[in-house]
Amino acid sequence: MTERLYPILRATLIAGLIAGLAMGLFHFVVTEPVIDAAIALEDEAVMSAEQAGRYAPVVSRLVQKVMLVAGSALYGLIAGIIFAVVFAVTRRRLPGRWPDIKAMALAGLLWWSIALLPFLKYPANPPGVGDTDTVYYRQTIQIAFIALSALAVIVAAVAYRVLGRWRNLGGRRLGLALAVYAVLAILLFVLMPPNPDAITAPAGLVWDFRILSLAGQVLFWALLGVLSALLLKRSQSRLTAG
Repeated sequence: MTERLYPILRATLIAGLIAGLAMGLFHFVVTEPVIDAAIALEDEAVMSAEQAGRYAPVVSRLVQKVMLVAGSALYGLIAGIIFAVVFAVTRRRLPGRWPDIKAMALAGLLWWSIALLPFLKYPANPPGVGDTDTVYYRQTIQIAFIALSALAVIVAAVAYRVLGRWRNLGGRRLGLALAVYAVLAILLFVLMPPNPDAITAPAGLVWDFRILSLAGQVLFWALLGVLSALLLKRSQSRLTAG
């Protein structure tokens, strides 16, 4: 098991690091100006409401931007570890014959379940949007949604495997498993509470930030999948052994 996991882990760590750095640099160049604009609007609101200057932040904006890139790289490494473990456990059941195809399929599945679907329910907002008293509540429901979204995928995969016991289902097996997932995803959307805070920032600014946040996730998972596939293809002989 260790011999088979090592080439997977090596490939996904390299891919995760590169993907994380690319996402961090993307946000550094493209998204940070939008954040600066949001912070400027927040400062103006404080001045007009309280006629008081805002204290300088403990950490400067430049340091925050550099930390964003470093944090994105760390995020990529952690995602790479998770990707490697999930791939090692599920690779025999993933679609496709070769490890590179399977890696792309897994990346797409993870992107959908833990990035896109949660984003559709709880789209990202720039700094200054939302009540500070609800920060922990908002983080809790977002994390819960991500966990339940991943669980829905697992349940659908189990259903697909169980349905395989009925030979007469044929091609309907996949359709039934997808139907199970669709029901779970709809229930998740309906039953999970909405974002409790009203959006008071300009709509254009908010949607610019949301689109760029989603673009960063697309960039990250696309690079993670493609680079993992390319690196795993080089280790194909070891992965297909046994």
